[in-house]
Amino acid sequence: MKNKVKFGTSGIRGLVSDMTDKVCYAYTLSFLHYLQSIDAIQVGQAVGVGGDLRKSTPRIMNAVAAAVVDAGYTVVNCGLLPTPAIALYGIAHKIATVMVTGSHIPEDRNGIKFNKPDGEVLKDDEQGILAQNPVLNDALFDGKESLLASDYLPAVNTTAEQQYIARYLDFFPENAWQA
Repeated sequence: MKNKVKFGTSGIRGLVSDMTDKVCYAYTLSFLHYLQSIDAIQVGQAVGVGGDLRKSTPRIMNAVAAAVVDAGYTVVNCGLLPTPAIALYGIAHKIATVMVTGSHIPEDRNGIKFNKPDGEVLKDDEQGILAQNPVLNDALFDGKESLLASDYLPAVNTTAEQQYIARYLDFFPENAWQA
């Protein structure tokens, strides 16, 4: 993939203007093909998709979901939530997850973090992802690399958020806040 969006410390990062729908779709498709090549996922399984509160996140989540659907997987829309929440959800349910987040970088940028069913994508995995040569469905995009449809995300499934909150609340006994 020849573009300005690259793997950074954790996941891919780039200017929002460079993270076109087609670029995000291609990276996600490569991630899914890589996981399939190492027998970490099977076609038809669920893939969790979540995002942060940046203005560009819903568009990028839709592009990620388009790749998930086009590759033959089922999208679980985890909604807008913290990055650790979707990682916990993926590990608990043994599914791959994708988190659209810019984390601490400026608002004019964003990123995508990929998680295998057993945890975060590591540096060794990045080479495997980049080695994939996915066939892109060009019919999904206009001349500006934008998706023609914006409805790839199903309704939000709040299970990931609920599990994340419960993980912390369940740590304390019921009477922890009593004087």
